[in-house]
Order: sequence, then C-alpha cells, then structure tokens
Amino acid sequence: MAEAVGIGGAEMGQRSARVVRSAPSESVRKLSSEALSSEGTWMPTFGVQGLDVSGHQPTVDWRQQWNMGARFAYVKATEGNYYINPSYSSQYQGARNVGMVRGAYHFAIPNWSSGADQARYFVQNGGGWSSDGYTMPPVLDFEFNPYEGRTINGFYFGNTCYNMSAAQLQSWIRDFGNTMRSLTGRLPVIYTNTSWWNQCVGNPAGFGDYPLWMAAYPSSATNNAGPVPTGSWSTYSIWQYSSTGPLAGDSNVWNGDYASLRPLAGAAAPDGSFDDLSVQRVGSTSQLNVRGWAVDFANSSASTQAHVYVTGPDGVRTGYALPANISRPDVNAALGVTGQHGFQQGIQIQKSGTYKVCAYAIGAFSNTEIGCKSIDAKGTEPPIGSIDDAKEVRSADKVTLSLRGWAIDGANPATATEAHAYLTAPDGTRTGYVMPANLSRPDVDQALGMGANHGYQRDIPVTAPGTYKLCVYAIGQYGNTEIGCRQLNFAPAAAPIGSFDDASLIKTSTTAALSVRGWALDRGDSTRSIPVHVYVTSPDGTTKSYPFSASQARADVNSALGVTGSHGFAAAIPITAPGQYKVCTYAIALSPLAPGNPLLSCRSVDVGAVAPPTGSLDSLTVNKTTTSASLSLAGWAVDKADASRSIDVHIYVTAPDGTTKGYAFNASRPRADVNTAFGVTGDHGFAPSIPITSPGVYTACAYAIAPSPLASSNPLIGCRTADAGKSGVPVGVLDSVAIKTAAGVTSLEATGWTYDPDMPTLSNPVHAYVTGPDGKTTGYVFSTTVDRPDANKAFGITGTHGYSVNVKITVRGTYTLCTYGIGVSPFTTGNTGLGCRTLTY
Repeated sequence: MAEAVGIGGAEMGQRSARVVRSAPSESVRKLSSEALSSEGTWMPTFGVQGLDVSGHQPTVDWRQQWNMGARFAYVKATEGNYYINPSYSSQYQGARNVGMVRGAYHFAIPNWSSGADQARYFVQNGGGWSSDGYTMPPVLDFEFNPYEGRTINGFYFGNTCYNMSAAQLQSWIRDFGNTMRSLTGRLPVIYTNTSWWNQCVGNPAGFGDYPLWMAAYPSSATNNAGPVPTGSWSTYSIWQYSSTGPLAGDSNVWNGDYASLRPLAGAAAPDGSFDDLSVQRVGSTSQLNVRGWAVDFANSSASTQAHVYVTGPDGVRTGYALPANISRPDVNAALGVTGQHGFQQGIQIQKSGTYKVCAYAIGAFSNTEIGCKSIDAKGTEPPIGSIDDAKEVRSADKVTLSLRGWAIDGANPATATEAHAYLTAPDGTRTGYVMPANLSRPDVDQALGMGANHGYQRDIPVTAPGTYKLCVYAIGQYGNTEIGCRQLNFAPAAAPIGSFDDASLIKTSTTAALSVRGWALDRGDSTRSIPVHVYVTSPDGTTKSYPFSASQARADVNSALGVTGSHGFAAAIPITAPGQYKVCTYAIALSPLAPGNPLLSCRSVDVGAVAPPTGSLDSLTVNKTTTSASLSLAGWAVDKADASRSIDVHIYVTAPDGTTKGYAFNASRPRADVNTAFGVTGDHGFAPSIPITSPGVYTACAYAIAPSPLASSNPLIGCRTADAGKSGVPVGVLDSVAIKTAAGVTSLEATGWTYDPDMPTLSNPVHAYVTGPDGKTTGYVFSTTVDRPDANKAFGITGTHGYSVNVKITVRGTYTLCTYGIGVSPFTTGNTGLGCRTLTY
C-alpha cells in the first residue's frame, strides 16, 4: 500500500491550494477555497512562525527557514499503518540542528485500522516523545479523506468521512489519543479543518484536553483564523494559514509567544480531577473531605501528589500536600495508565462558614490546576463546658454525688444542649446519666456571651463505698466533647447491730408456725426502725425469705444502748411439714454504703410429726335408673388429735377407660358406731354419690385428709371395686301375628317377648309399626305386660317380659307388622328389631 500511495503519501491540508493543485482528480481540485493570489505573500502579525513538511518536501533549507522566522517544525512520520516518511529522520534532525523545537505528525486513515493500532505504528516509527524541552507533542492529522472515492490495491477508501459515522470517528480519536498518552505520556495535538470536523466528527464536546491545530486559508492577509470547532475548543493553539509559502511546506503560526511555546515542547503536564468536596464529622471535630485523582504524565506509572489550598471563612489560605496513591481503576482504564493515582484526605476545620478549596496535580516539570470547589460548613465549633462541682451528699439512708456545671454546643449556642455524665463504680460498671443543660448561668453568659441557660445539675445515687471515676461530656449537634473527669472516694458507713433472741414452734390442730423474736438498729440513725430479713430453711432443703420491720417496742434495748425508737421484731412464720428448720436473721442497713447486712444469728427448731388420721371405705355400690347411674360410697374418717372435728376425705374414682378423677367430701355424717369404737364425739361418716356415664368396672379409693400441716401423711383408708354393668341392646322375638275378628271388630294380633340384659328385672317398652294397604306406616307403643315363664327360665331372669299387641284394621288388603324391643338401661346403645310379618285381610 505504501508504494501505491506514493513516495510522500497523503499531505497535510487536503483542501489547501497546494494539495488541491496537485490532486489527481478534477473534482477534488475544484474544492479549494484558498485564494491563490495571496499565496506566500504574508504572515500573521502575531505569534511564533513555524512550518510542517512531509515526504513531498524531501529537501528543506532549515537555516533559511530559521532566518525567515520559523521557530518550530512538524514533520510527517507515518500514515495509516503502512507508510513511513523516508525523509523523516533528516527533516526531524535538520529542524533541530538550527535550533527549532520540532515534532512528528501522523496522517490518520481511520477506516484502515484501529486508533490504537495506528498510534502504536506512529510511536514505533518516529512519533515518540521525550521531555527534552525540544520535542513538540505528537500530532494526529485528522481531516478530509485524501483518497476519497478511490480503490487502491482492492481497498475502497470511502467518502470524505471515510464512510464512518461521527460516533465511530469520535471513538477512533479517543482510542488513538489514550494509546498515545499511555505510550508517551502526552495527548496528541489534533490537526483538522473546522468545516470537515463539524461535518464528519459532529463538533462534539470532550476533546478540549487535546491542543487544536486548525487549518484555515484566508483570501487575504488577516490575523483572523475564522471559526474553531466550538464543541470542544474556544480557540486554537496552532493555525495553518498557508500551504504555498512563505515558509516551506505549510506555513503555521503559534497562538502565543515563544515563552508559551517552549512549555508545549517540555515535559508532559500532569492532569487530574477534583472529584468531590464534603464536610464530615469525626467525633467532636469537623473536617473537609477532599477526593480526586492526579497523574504526572511525565511518569504515569508512579504516584504523584495533589496540593490542596484551603481558603477559610476568615480569608486565611493554607496549603496541604496529599499523596495521590490510592487505587483508582476507573482512572487507569480511562487514561490507559497503571499505578495508583487517587487522593482522599480529611482536613480539620475549626470555624463555620464558606471554604474555597483548589487542587493542583503536581508534576516533575509543571503543575496543573485540576479544580476549585466551595462549600458551606455549619456547626464546626465543638461543644464546650465545665464541671464546676462534684461532691458527696450523705444521710442515714441515702448517699448521692451532687454534680453541677455548664455545657454549650458551640455549633448552636442559642439552644440549650445536654451534658452526659458517666460514672464508673468501684466494681468497674459504668452508668450514664443525661442532664439537660438549661439552668440559668448568668456568669457563663457574662464570660462567653453565649446566653445564660446552659447550666446543669444532677444528684446521682451512690450504692457502694469505694473510688468512683466521673467523666462529663458536652453534647453537640455534630459531636461531643469531654469537659472533665474527677475521681471521688466514698467512705463506707457503719453496719447495723442486733440480736436474734429466740425461735420456737407454735401450733394448733390445724396450724403450725415458727415464732421468731429479736431486735436490730442502725447506728447511723438509731431513732429509725430498720428492716430485718428472716431466712427459713425447711427440712426439704428449700430456703424462703421473710421481710419484717424491727418496729416493736424494746425498752430493754433502748435502756442498754441509750437510744430511742422501736427496734424489736416478733413474727410467726407458717410451716407445712415436720422436721428440722434452720432460721437465720439479718439486720438490713439503712445506708447503701454500709459494708453489708450483718447476720444476727441462726437457730434450729425441731418440729415433730403429728399422727395421721384413720378411717375406712366401707362400701361401694352402683345405683341405676332408666335415666342415670351413680356410685354410692360409704365410710368414715377421724383425726384422733382433734376427734371432735369433722375432716375431709378425698376420693379418687378410676373409670373403665382408665381415667381417674378426684372428689373432695367432708366426713360430717353421724356414725355412732365409730364414736363408740374410738370413744370420740362428733360426726365422722361420709356417704357421697358420684355420677357415672358408662358401664364397666369402677375402682374408688378414699384418703383421710389430715387437718394438721404436721401430719406425717394423708392415709389411704380403702379401695373398692363395683361393676356398673355392660352396654348393649334388648333381646327378644316376634312369635306370631294373626288377623282376628271378634264382636264385629277385625284386628292384627302380635305376640312375643323382649328384655334389656343390663336391667333384666324391669319390663321394657315395645314399639309396633303397621304398614297398611295404602303404604302408610303407623306406630304404636306397648309394654311387656304378659308373663313369659319360658323366657325367664331360658335366660335365668325374673320379671314380666311378654307382650301382646292388638291393632284394629278396617280396610282389606295386605298388612305388614314389625315390633322393636326398647332398652331401659342408661347404658343401652340402641333398640332391637324383634321381627316382621305380612298378612292379607
């Protein structure tokens, strides 16, 4: 392809007069808008002159160009990824030999290969850069398609926009530029024509970091280069104003003086971004949190610094050097660099107001401002305050720490705040207390001018002797400040004294109690009665406490100790079982700082068991009617310790299904036989009736309940069993049915027998149902009123169990008669069909 495009390849300035004049196509030649009459006859009257050359100018008199005022030169190095300027080395060095600063440019063919591919080709073949002070940044020549409409070596080069969309061309430029910066540390200069750029690239934003080299050829001498592509630039860096002189190749002017041109050829300028500025509270302090990134493209793999200058509300400006050494993968990906380039740091501030912060990326050869931001900081002043007083206040039964001081939220002094106190006890436990700081303190207002209502006061209970540590904090809207700590020692109070004089048993036939007696007083205030706690350990090992007050008169104690008041205690504590009891008494101190509640003494009391009651369950029978059933029990129970008293009896009935239910009765019926046998008086018999609902065998057990809690037991006085029968249905038969006529009356006559096996001595009902010729059925109720000795003998029963049914009929036809035996036991489960007969009248 290099041979096909010719020895010089595409020339810079595809719509310049010189290039159009030598174009192979007449249509291209007609596109020139440059006034040929002005070629080579003038120079702009500002800036620094320079030239650009390519393989189309193989020999250049560089000394002559210097003498004509040229101080910089650009030399074409490459095109696409297929062409290298054969004159590049001699041209590049020739310009440098006469003292010019010089650089290389690449003619882009964007539809040939990627931007990254062509950038690498450019750098490998002369497009590199070094920070020697004489090398201009590389140039991307991005303009009219030099091979518009042509097919060369089978490749169709497309229209003037390379048959690419604006978005595709923008992406291609960024690919080229990022690759160049990654390889050289510099973004390239973009050479272009405003009309072509707007037409093909779309005049986008986002390329302002690339210096602009604009091609525009006025028709007459002027210092006005015409419009620039305004999407990314407001002005140009270099203007190519002629292609035919006065300088060799194309004539250009630097938009500035020579002093401003040299830095362009110097080291790559650092770059970065001031991403964010915020106010952050850390504890009771406030800080400005600054965040961003900075890259020194002279050494893009190494971390550099960002210098931040903070101008406070008072106008004072302070500088801070921040290392830009935090990982920023987003920056690396966007710029194609490696290393760590992020910075973030908090800068403490003391005053509220507006802060202006400016950040600079620091480079080896220059620094770049990367942004300024302003922010209002509110409430940065910390809370302040004082512990004015912390002292002990003690009475006989109360000890407090009296605390007093003031606290102000510096961020909001007009509003009362809080003070928080933390008290660490001798055992290490720490307790917090909230105190409104809203009490009048005119002295604080006079001293600080922040208002009078900032005082606090609190009495904190103290519950143990020893050394306490107190710390108080002033609470602010944005933070808290420790305003002081104190250490205080609370001496212990004297322990109370007393005596456990006596413990004994008191009992009746139904009650038992331990009688305790003694005295106790607190020497801290001997006029007051104090509590006494009594702990009773029962024979089963369980311990229960009983609080009393030592508030009974004890003249002996007062006289002996020379005190007044009531200090005696005497109480009865109920007990429920025999055995040995241990009783201990403690005098309870009034003061929380007493060393403890002393044990007065312990005593043991032996409680003997009382003989249990006696009795008997004499009988258990079943009573049944046709509607209910019950168990009838009879017996007696007596407590010999108090034989005149009727006592309780508990009866437990176990039903046929195994369930047991308890019943309580009182043995309060007359039983003269028992009184005679035991020589006692009173009523001691019992005869309850307990309903039952199912047949089967029942077991009843009776227990005599001792009235005394000291009885050794509630004895079983007997168990008995009774059979309540079986569930079932009646049995029987329908013996005969006949039609009989007597005295002009015709009737159906049925005979038979039936009985209920659970109650075989009782006669039971018989139901007869007659269905006549019309299909209607009528029921009739009868009873077994006829003797049937044959049935009684066969089943070994007694009673009347035969029946005779007589039903009058008047209509001829077929009749059906059926009889049913009806059960009379409460446990009957149904009725029995005895039989049916059909007859015709």
